[in-house]
Amino acid sequence: MKKNYNIADPEWEWYIGKLYSKLISDFINDNIETVVELAPGFRHKIANALSDINFTGTLYVIDSSKDVLDYVIEKYQEFIPDAKIITINCNFEEAIAKLPKNIDLFLTNHSIDDMIIAEYSNIKYNLGVNNESLNENLLQMWSDLYNDKIKRKEISDSIYLMFKRLLEEKEIKYSIISQYKSNSYFLGKSNLIDEITCECFNKIKQLYLVDNDKIDNSLNYYPFGIDDERYNGKYLTDNTQNSKNWIVGTVK
Repeated sequence: MKKNYNIADPEWEWYIGKLYSKLISDFINDNIETVVELAPGFRHKIANALSDINFTGTLYVIDSSKDVLDYVIEKYQEFIPDAKIITINCNFEEAIAKLPKNIDLFLTNHSIDDMIIAEYSNIKYNLGVNNESLNENLLQMWSDLYNDKIKRKEISDSIYLMFKRLLEEKEIKYSIISQYKSNSYFLGKSNLIDEITCECFNKIKQLYLVDNDKIDNSLNYYPFGIDDERYNGKYLTDNTQNSKNWIVGTVK
């Protein structure tokens, strides 16, 4: 019997997948045999992207939730049936030692905010992200964290050092990392999440050689069609298709 997972929006999964596959195609000319994805949650955006590039290599997927990894094994096979999928059920820091030395591509989508709040709250964020009461509790935790500048810096530094360790211990040819504004921001609930997350994301970005102009050129296209109202209102071009919210590059 299939488990009832947190339902994803197929259109949004397809769209973000298109952004990733476009960036992969525009930035990487080498064969991609070994890919690592960090913290997919109950989502399949990266599977969409890897399907677009006909990926048939080995994909390592890291997540602290066993339920998430069960979802990955079930769902990703629909998109990349010829790939080998290896799941790593632990947190990011513990997973580094379990990864291969040579990695062609490291991917993670919108995971920095999850990592921050998980470290602050000591909960598995993905287990009930659509639960209304949990969402309210999370927003309160973000507010508490915002007001605790010492803890904010401590968590930001900790996550930054995890990425630094990854890049020091592994040979990674390319990384693609996104951190666009969350739904909470656009629903007018909170700007705190974006502000806290950007502090950490921009610190991590300093580890990489990034060409923002090239990223913007790559993202200057319209998967939904140029007349889609989301482009006219700049909902997408100022957020998900803006280089300030992406890391695409090699280690410094």
